Amino acid sequence: MDLIRIHDEVRRSIVGREEELQLLLAALAAGRDVLLEGPPGTSKSTLLRAVTRASGSSLRFVEGNADLTPAKLVGHHSPSRVLQEDYGPENFVYGPLPQAMREGGILYIEELNRVPEDTLNALLTAMAERELTIPRVGVVRAAEGFRVVAAMNPFDNIGTARLGGAVTDRLCRVRLDYQPEDEERRIVARRTGSEDAFLVGLAVRVARLTRSHPDVRMGASVRAAIDFVLVAEQLLRLRGLAAPDAPRDEAVRRTLVSAAQTALSIKIAVREASGRSADEVVEEVVRAALAGPRDPEEPPEPSSNGAPEGVPRAPRPRSGGETRRTVGQGSLGSLARSRPNLAGRLAAERSLDAAALEAAVRDEGGEPLEVLGELVDLYDRADLRELARRLARELVLRAARRDAAGRGGRGRLASSPYRGQAAELDLDRSLERALLPPAPRDEELFVLDRRHHRRAYALVLDASGSMKGGALLRAALAASAFAVRADPDPFAVVAFWREVAVIKHLEERLPLEVLLDRVLSLPARGLTDLCLGLRTGLEELEGSGLRERTGLLFSDGMQTTGSPAEPVAAAFPQLHVVAAAQSPESLARCRHLADLGRGRYAPVRSISEIPAAINSCLAA
Repeated sequence: MDLIRIHDEVRRSIVGREEELQLLLAALAAGRDVLLEGPPGTSKSTLLRAVTRASGSSLRFVEGNADLTPAKLVGHHSPSRVLQEDYGPENFVYGPLPQAMREGGILYIEELNRVPEDTLNALLTAMAERELTIPRVGVVRAAEGFRVVAAMNPFDNIGTARLGGAVTDRLCRVRLDYQPEDEERRIVARRTGSEDAFLVGLAVRVARLTRSHPDVRMGASVRAAIDFVLVAEQLLRLRGLAAPDAPRDEAVRRTLVSAAQTALSIKIAVREASGRSADEVVEEVVRAALAGPRDPEEPPEPSSNGAPEGVPRAPRPRSGGETRRTVGQGSLGSLARSRPNLAGRLAAERSLDAAALEAAVRDEGGEPLEVLGELVDLYDRADLRELARRLARELVLRAARRDAAGRGGRGRLASSPYRGQAAELDLDRSLERALLPPAPRDEELFVLDRRHHRRAYALVLDASGSMKGGALLRAALAASAFAVRADPDPFAVVAFWREVAVIKHLEERLPLEVLLDRVLSLPARGLTDLCLGLRTGLEELEGSGLRERTGLLFSDGMQTTGSPAEPVAAAFPQLHVVAAAQSPESLARCRHLADLGRGRYAPVRSISEIPAAINSCLAA
């Protein structure tokens, strides 16, 4: 690989990305497979396509999604030729993986974290051994130059799953973030062909402001700015208006707001805790950009509270149905003794919002939710306590959706008779039938479909006096991760202390945000009647007509009142236990209950391990 020539040629065709280009070329030249990681619109595929054009390598493109089966990646036998010739290597239709291997080219997989587990397994051998064994065909060995390059957006929580260690261990990572403002202006001008410098500068500034807006979790990319310019130019033309008149003409401003909402609203992710719509945020940002520096090409100066100047801090309403927890026993003074840097930073902040608090908590190190658990217990700072609670709620939702979601395409591929469903043809079984007279009817063919057997689940959640502050946030994360992992199957959530409360009944449809608010509203109180909690969870399961029923206990396992819990644990068809404490006595107690329930036992040492522990138990 002529690195210098390829580098110079790519530099002439793309804007910026010098560091990322050098890292990508170095990894490919070293024979490594690469993961390009970054938010949407950060030129991941553009950069790779430029590299393959300059190097002369072939590029096989694969879109990662739940429907990507091993057969679509590896290939299949031609049905018509099998009927004439029987199975053989000569009638195998190669998929993109063996094609790239034979050509010594690059296999590019977009959205790697959306690819089902069984399809990733088909890729692992090719990555590790540089060869692939195909039944009835033989071994395909990779030619010199074969590489796997994958891309993913680490901030997308819908339909994705965390990559396993077997995959990440075989990849090098190149991180791509948003480019500097002047480079984004050049990209937008080049891609749109627009000669309106005012509109191009405005679109880029609006997109960049969404990335630092306190109510936005994931902002707009340069792709949104491109769409903004293209839509705005046509809309202004229809209305007989001109973009540079925006500072003086409200009709132009309304037109630009409408164009921005059309282009940007679907591309940003608003924080769940904000209670605002994407359209509201986009209008606010456009008007702030227009009210800021007269020339949108001037970069905004940051304000003292860390947000762009001109972006107002909107009040954040409490979500409906929330009730305040009992005020904790901590104080800012005690926080100053245990976390002096954090306390000093919080005291110095003149205008604290969720984004600033999150930055401060992450800079403190350790587990953010554990730190927020201490802030939730403050009795002398109601504003900080409420802000910490809202931020904790958002982080819990984010972690649950990211770490506990089942991989796209849940269920295993299984061969079944064709009944009109949209599924991939099982060529092997269908051809075996087709070789027999008479010619098969549709219902005698076979397809590969993902089968998911419905189960009923019940989470039994410890809400006793020891479960407060950080412990309450652990319980909230457990409930959220459990709900994400169990969906779409019916599940119940039961909280117990000396008494019991059914937070969600088995067949009740409840948004995840509402479920989380109900858990966070539980007061830490009373003794621990483990038997009562387990019995209520078992009763919820017994109300289901499903044959497969599973319980999961999240507790420290220590009982302080009520009847013995062992007989009830043994009565569950299956009971898993996630141990929420670390004392030897507690761990032994939790393991014993899991053994009685014929389930898995999963101790958690930190709050970040909770989703993985729940995944491990429910995958049993």
